[in-house]
Amino acid sequence: MVFKKFSTVLAVAVAVVATFSNGVDSVSASSLPRVHAGVHRTLRAQGTVNLIVTMKEGTEKTLATVKEAAFSDRGQQIASMVDALEQSAKKSQGSVTSLLSQEAATSEPLFKTTTSFWVSNQVFIEGATFELIEKLAQVDSISEIREEIVVKLRKPVVSDAVASNFTTEAVGTAAIIAPTNPKWGVKMIQASDVWATGNLGQNVNVGIIDTGVRSTHVALKGNFLGDFGWYDPEKKAAAPYDPDGHGTHTTGTVAGGNGIGVAPGAKWLHCKGCRTDDCTESDLLACAQFMTCPTNPAGTKKDCSKAPRVINNSWAGDQGDTFFNAAVKTWVAADITPVFANGNSGSKCSTAESPGDVSDVITVGATDSTDTLADFSSRGPSIGGLLKPDISAPGVRVYSASWVDDSSYRYESGTSMAAPHVTGAIALLLSAKPTLTYTQVKSLLYTTADRSGLGATGQTCGGTSDSKFPNNQYGNGRLNILTAVKK
Repeated sequence: MVFKKFSTVLAVAVAVVATFSNGVDSVSASSLPRVHAGVHRTLRAQGTVNLIVTMKEGTEKTLATVKEAAFSDRGQQIASMVDALEQSAKKSQGSVTSLLSQEAATSEPLFKTTTSFWVSNQVFIEGATFELIEKLAQVDSISEIREEIVVKLRKPVVSDAVASNFTTEAVGTAAIIAPTNPKWGVKMIQASDVWATGNLGQNVNVGIIDTGVRSTHVALKGNFLGDFGWYDPEKKAAAPYDPDGHGTHTTGTVAGGNGIGVAPGAKWLHCKGCRTDDCTESDLLACAQFMTCPTNPAGTKKDCSKAPRVINNSWAGDQGDTFFNAAVKTWVAADITPVFANGNSGSKCSTAESPGDVSDVITVGATDSTDTLADFSSRGPSIGGLLKPDISAPGVRVYSASWVDDSSYRYESGTSMAAPHVTGAIALLLSAKPTLTYTQVKSLLYTTADRSGLGATGQTCGGTSDSKFPNNQYGNGRLNILTAVKK
């Protein structure tokens, strides 16, 4: 009996020729949604499956329409865009939400929970049964039904705990003081030279999607955004926390005080898109929405004026995966710069990981203190032939905040540590030149990156050696934010 049921769904998914006698009117076979084979495999193994339901109507038309409109300020523009996306999602997802509402009202619902995402016009369904999938497969407004993607968190390649008791320096106060002991990566990209001009990233909000953050750390507590600065999709925790440490370290490199952060004058906000070992697609999409238009921790109030200008993403999934593309396009439409780690799958060519392997993001490789590309740093080109990484930055033995207590620090290595240098640098750039667009930010970073003195890898990836720029080892070169700010 079970085998017969799965055969029926498979016929809909692959041949798309069957209809079901479940009370739904028959529709054209060619208009039925595609059900991915992975859905059936998980159902066989577990009995239920977590689904991502993608609607045929995407977000492109809505984003294009809002982009053409005129607004008095950025917050108003983003609020209008979010409202348009919400209305579009509500309309196009109507058949799905109606079906789910009916099922939720029964004594034995065919799923556990559901969440609608306007950022990508998708619906997440937790614990869907075979019977629910059978019904969803008849909704012709759906494009595809697939299993939720779970990204395995790429842990730092090297991690060394240290205890530091140096004097805490003021940060994030009315009179922002430049740290006097910048760490090697901060100095390498000449961020400390930018500080000397009085620019510490003031008046710029920076976002981080990671494992959470220890917001009470002495290097971080002074410039936490506060209200609308924290969201935990999984537990809706009222206050920031970090059970892993990865997110505290990356946040420290972006905007921490005591010389560990590139932009200690910027305000940071954090969304806990990753758990201890992985990042679920539904959590990442929830964070994508939060970063587009921040909410309070409960998710009941929003303030789009608090949206960051740049978002750090020190996480990566499989190569050639497109699941986060719609979210990235929404960020770009809101003039938010997406920064991604290129991955730690080096040193072979074509090891760049998603979502960093797409064209709409700034992808970062890792260098060491001798300006040589790290062995672990993924190389390009992407599976689609794109040059990756776009730029490189310090990512070996990077000293930043530890989650253990409020005054500990640690060394970690990885492209996860390199990306925050670029994110913080963009905050410095936008503090100096607040009217820059996302496209202009990319151009300035790429054309001012250091290219001389970089260590040879001896590789020719994608037909380009590392002596010619841009290339698939260093990208456009190693980040130099002073040159970018002065240009």
